[in-house]
Amino acid sequence: MRWLHTSDWHLGRGFHGTSLRDAQQEMLSTVCSAVEEEGVDVLLVSGDVHDRALPPEWAVTMLEDCLQHLVEAGTQVIITSGNHDSARRLGFGSALMRRAGVHLCTTLEDAWTPVVLPEPDGSALHLVYGIPYLEPQLVGPRLGLARGTHTAVLRAVTDRIRADVAARAEQVAAGAVAGVAADAPVRTVVLAHLFAARGTGSDSERIIGADVPSGEPAIHDEETAGGLAVVPLEVFDGFDQVALGHLHGRQRLSETVRYSGSPLRLSFSETRQAKGAWLWDSATPEIEPRPLDWSIGRPLAQLSGTLDEILDEDAVAAHAESFVQVTLTDEIRPERAHQRVQDAYPHLATFSHRPPEREEAARTYSAAVEDARTEPEVVEAFLAHVRGRGASAEERGLVDEALAAVRAETGGVR
Repeated sequence: MRWLHTSDWHLGRGFHGTSLRDAQQEMLSTVCSAVEEEGVDVLLVSGDVHDRALPPEWAVTMLEDCLQHLVEAGTQVIITSGNHDSARRLGFGSALMRRAGVHLCTTLEDAWTPVVLPEPDGSALHLVYGIPYLEPQLVGPRLGLARGTHTAVLRAVTDRIRADVAARAEQVAAGAVAGVAADAPVRTVVLAHLFAARGTGSDSERIIGADVPSGEPAIHDEETAGGLAVVPLEVFDGFDQVALGHLHGRQRLSETVRYSGSPLRLSFSETRQAKGAWLWDSATPEIEPRPLDWSIGRPLAQLSGTLDEILDEDAVAAHAESFVQVTLTDEIRPERAHQRVQDAYPHLATFSHRPPEREEAARTYSAAVEDARTEPEVVEAFLAHVRGRGASAEERGLVDEALAAVRAETGGVR
């Protein structure tokens, strides 16, 4: 069997106010094309199928069309719910869909109830366990845990999975599984949606108890509130393949544990992330999964420099069709800077002005206001804070006139 691991489709999501509908249609078409071109037998989707509990209608229709295409191609599809999904809504009709080869793993009990996939020739038995995103405070008591944490929940669930694997392996060895040889190996594939230790996050993942800076690997620590959501890799020991979702960059954490990442770039922190999926063949389990590289949707660009540098002809030619994040570094904000950048880059997503830090900038705005002895000095401090320079002679005259008018109107009351 050939397997394809994806996750974090986030259907229905936008990008800084711009719809990603067309890009997400391209994404699903890319997945379906990869399934056909690579001869994929099993597609794994490790959570966050939708971006929110109530996705837009077009996202639901888009998913339905994709699943229908995959079913018609004869592909088994195994989907878990993520922290962005409504598990109940995503799992609607799961019993009916299972008959068509679409397996929706959205409940606690689904976590240790495998999708059983024997090799066509009976040479191996594959057990696929889809662990949905599990909120510790909700499922901890159901698992008999005194302290509900992500790590404790995953340990309890994976212990049950190991017990189920052992029981089914005994049945295979006893020749009690129809169509499977008694000496056939039993291989386990586990899907889960969580923040695993050594994983590197980005700005676009919703924090699930782990406050890890973007681009830095997470460290498991039982004693910290944040660390409780970072699950150690040891909970997955003994499984043949672990297909994770939640972190948006494709990455390999160990020989058996991987994140597929999101097929689309969903924030500027993902500009340089590897995007795509993992592909492997169960006929050659000794060969590691290979990455499939995808470039879907509008590219991203992060530009920083003076206005003249940002509007340089070569820069504009290179990034005019990209979603652009622009940071101006001019000492003084140029006139009509935002409009001029917008005209050059029609897909401008974010714009900011950050002049080089000056020595006097070390003093905070509140300190400058506190030191001001007159109203003009307060205005001067404000202007210096927001634009990097104080008032010109002409502006000081206007400020004096305005303050005089206020005093006249209020009878000199401050």
